[in-house]
Amino acid sequence: MKNKEFLHCLRIQFPPNHYEDERIEEVVEYCVKYGFKNVMLFINAEEYCVGHMTKDEALPWLKTMKKAKRALTEKGISVSLNPWMELGHLDRCRPLKQGQNFTTQVDYDGNECEMVACPLCKNWKEYFLDFYKFIIKEIEPDTVWIEDDFRLHNHGDLKYGGCFCKLHMQKFNEKLNTNYSREEITDRLFRKTADLKVRRAWLDVNRECMVSLAQDVGKAVKELGFGTKVGLMSSMHQKHALEGRDWHKIHEGFACDGEIIDRLHLPCYHEISGKTYYYEFNRIPFACRALLPTKTVIYPELENGSFSSFTKDARFLQFQLESAISLCILGMTYDIYDFVGNGIVHELKYGEAVKKITPYLNGVTKLNLKYSQLEGIIIPIDEKTVYKRNCKVESFDGLSPDESWFGAYIASVGFATKVSDKKRFYNKIVALGCGNAYNFADNQLIDLFNNNFVVVDGGASRILIDRGLGWLIGAKGYKNFVGEHDVHSYEQIIDGEEINGKKGYRATAFGKAGDYVKIDYENSDGVKSFVYDYLGNVMGVGDKLGKNHFVIPYVINGLYYEQYNALRVELLKSAIKNCGKEFAITNHLGVYAYKYKQKNKTVIIVVNSTEEDFESIALEIKGVEFNEIYAVSKTTGRRKKVKFTKRGDKLEIAVKNERLSTQTFILK
Repeated sequence: MKNKEFLHCLRIQFPPNHYEDERIEEVVEYCVKYGFKNVMLFINAEEYCVGHMTKDEALPWLKTMKKAKRALTEKGISVSLNPWMELGHLDRCRPLKQGQNFTTQVDYDGNECEMVACPLCKNWKEYFLDFYKFIIKEIEPDTVWIEDDFRLHNHGDLKYGGCFCKLHMQKFNEKLNTNYSREEITDRLFRKTADLKVRRAWLDVNRECMVSLAQDVGKAVKELGFGTKVGLMSSMHQKHALEGRDWHKIHEGFACDGEIIDRLHLPCYHEISGKTYYYEFNRIPFACRALLPTKTVIYPELENGSFSSFTKDARFLQFQLESAISLCILGMTYDIYDFVGNGIVHELKYGEAVKKITPYLNGVTKLNLKYSQLEGIIIPIDEKTVYKRNCKVESFDGLSPDESWFGAYIASVGFATKVSDKKRFYNKIVALGCGNAYNFADNQLIDLFNNNFVVVDGGASRILIDRGLGWLIGAKGYKNFVGEHDVHSYEQIIDGEEINGKKGYRATAFGKAGDYVKIDYENSDGVKSFVYDYLGNVMGVGDKLGKNHFVIPYVINGLYYEQYNALRVELLKSAIKNCGKEFAITNHLGVYAYKYKQKNKTVIIVVNSTEEDFESIALEIKGVEFNEIYAVSKTTGRRKKVKFTKRGDKLEIAVKNERLSTQTFILK
């Protein structure tokens, strides 16, 4: 690991007979100049996608790709292969070709794809494996990438969620020993007569289908004997959950006893605010990372959706690049220049941005951080959450997991967090939000509260009460009040307490705070605020602190900006800081902390997603002993000793904390 360097992987397409020699030469020079050591060659991508490509259609592309490979490998740059589709992303008016007798995907209302194949189709699988082996033999790539159309959802005009073609219907009925029609299956999934047995069978079939395909692909690639690795381009875990994705078996299937590789989705094709982006980062790839096998090598995707400086400028690209290090990545994939074949657009200044930050990335890489070394507030996650959710839903999307929102909220307040698929914890702080309570058995929930300090939102509170476990938070019942529709109006701190030096501090309870859950408690001990109606009458309890828990009475299943009101943030922080457990926090909204425990040292990554510059870095850390602090230099990547002051748990490091940037510290 001492000599390991961060790997920059450029994704690019060279259309045949379109200035290909010029484009190839330019890309080679660019890679040498800016430190890209791997190039992922597209074939059949975007504008040039011809549907399920034939070998004859591939030949001119392969000829150009071989030319590119020779030029790149002469400069020590490895080449990977990025076929842009397997099943097909969406039809795009590309029909099946003569002889392609493929079963295509069908949605729950019977709408059928023209081109996107069902993975259960034997004809398609036979074609695909043969074509895949053909192009791999021709290129002999370092890695072949499975595109993120490896899924049963998000296929163009189909309604979102699963395949209901005749092949899938047959599998569903075999699993259930029934003869249901598509309408009868979907009625029992989420419409008229919710049936958990039907949902389990539906998820099992989808889960088995995708694992089987991954195993077939991995075996086919391995048998070629070139040592080519298989990497998966995954997207949003909460959507993959709707097909019951088995993350370990899928990756193990592709790897076929080799290296496990994943390209985690960074949720930003078009530049948005740093705060919004990094909230989504913690909600999606940071959570998804916990579902992957421990030894997975991560190369996330960094994309510019429309390939201009307006949609993503170099400064924001650099922020995305360096802020992804909290995933413990070994490199990055870059889809930053268009698919149509214009090659490198130097005016975007992306190469300069990547090269500038590379010494720092190399310095962090040498720390050999592991996602398993993370410490912080526990955010539970479960890949089988859709199996366990309440079967009564009003729409297909109602099956989609919502618990990652709460974890992203806790992190965005400034607390170090750790996403975990474990079920038992001891002496930790655990954030139980929304549907996460479904993922624990009754005895596991009792154990959770008995042995930890648990932060609970309104969504999880409802589930506890519905399951007869309300006593864990001292609750007897509840009533829902829908945000921006019901009579609840504002929340106010209790008498005798102050926020921002003010008594009677208030925050809206009506809008942008999430649905309010009025909880009927056994007693008023620990009440920190009350919720009032528009006439000033007390409606119910707001935040409430118990001996081993803290209840936030709102359903945090979205990004609700009123949850950042000082009243709510200060009550949350006070409860956690005084619960007696270890924690780390930046004490500034939108400035994130990631804490890794290694032998004889603690590593902390600080990510500033705000537009503010701070002259120093302020942290509050409980439970870490150290005498010295070293920073990874942003310019050289070397470790340098830095000054700091420490008073109790409060720590101030004499390093500037610039906007849209990160810092990495070693505490020894």
